[in-house]
Amino acid sequence: MTKTVEEKVGDKIGHVQSGGVEKSEPRKVRVKNSKYAMLLGYQGKKYYGMQLQKDLPTIESNLLEAMEKAGWITAAQKAKPFDFFFQRAARTDKAVSAARQMCGMQLPRDDAKYQAEGAGILNAILPEDIRVFGMRRTTNMFHPQKHCDYRTYSYTCPSFVFAKPTELTNSSFRISPETLAEVNDILSIYKGTHNFFNYTAKRAFDDMSSNRYIVSFECKEPFLFRDEFRNEDVEFVQLVIKGQSFVLHQIRKMVGMVITVIRELQLKSSIQRSFEGQRMDVPMAPGLGLLLERTHYDSFDRKNEKTHEALSDWGEIIEKEVDRTKFELITRDMLETELRSQGMLKWLADLIHHDFTVDAEAEEPEKKTFVTMAAACASKAAKEEVESPAENVPEDVKIENASEEAEKPAAAAAAL
Repeated sequence: MTKTVEEKVGDKIGHVQSGGVEKSEPRKVRVKNSKYAMLLGYQGKKYYGMQLQKDLPTIESNLLEAMEKAGWITAAQKAKPFDFFFQRAARTDKAVSAARQMCGMQLPRDDAKYQAEGAGILNAILPEDIRVFGMRRTTNMFHPQKHCDYRTYSYTCPSFVFAKPTELTNSSFRISPETLAEVNDILSIYKGTHNFFNYTAKRAFDDMSSNRYIVSFECKEPFLFRDEFRNEDVEFVQLVIKGQSFVLHQIRKMVGMVITVIRELQLKSSIQRSFEGQRMDVPMAPGLGLLLERTHYDSFDRKNEKTHEALSDWGEIIEKEVDRTKFELITRDMLETELRSQGMLKWLADLIHHDFTVDAEAEEPEKKTFVTMAAACASKAAKEEVESPAENVPEDVKIENASEEAEKPAAAAAAL
């Protein structure tokens, strides 16, 4: 791709024609543009997702601002990123982090600057919770979302989420090999293609866009993390899922469903029923533990291996930096925040009151809060009292009322 730029050449003498001096025309210089891939990671808790949103802090708003300050793009391109074909592989939601996010963009060709110095230039401008790891030139038709074969996410949480009703849900819990095997057995139900309309919002059963393909879903071996404030070790587990793509809230609801089954709040068969036509309000696990681990470009790499560097593997130096930054910037903060806020314990306390049934005509399940659940309980109690008022009447009053009713027919007969 090329871009034409007019370069003014002062009042240089061109050539003499018909006895006069003719000034030369502005010389047109052709600037060649190329498509570049950018690998970056970020801690998402301060941001309203990846994608640009008006008047809200997002990952893209910070990245575009840094690129403008570096002189890579203009103010007009910053306002309209599509003008330089800026795209991202995945639109992570509010507060969701990423270890290996991929972006694509068209810039004036300068491999030496972008590939050798690009990450350092942007990192000097970006906030500390957004890091660029590297840039590589790609084909001009490269699209980070459309050329992405699969996406891998992880969900990290305390292992006590899988405690049985007979076990204590606290920091002393340690998951048994039997329970870990049961978790993986249930996770395997999600493998393959299924209709996930119950795992997102505002999608009907017959909406084909709700069909998603899951390659793998497994729970890794547990690990301990030190709670310095309470001076104790807490066990965590990590659920890793790989799929072609995911709908809004899908992974968090999948985790929520698995937890309810392991804790025996729902039957295992409920997972299969959730793929069928009946609307179901699947509980959604907290967003803190969700992380975009990796985007996969195996097909693109195979097709262009002779002309371009791979996008699935960035080499030993960059991959080690990604792993180091992932733990220092994302994982450690995620674990410390969970221990400090006890967010999962609070969510589990409300889970036992969760109602899976929803209004069949509603576009999406009603959002449940402590107030709405309390109001529902009060309404149910009032309804039961109206339907069976005699149950709350003292026995002596019941006998007295019954005597009065028996005397009415006798009095009526005497009057006749």
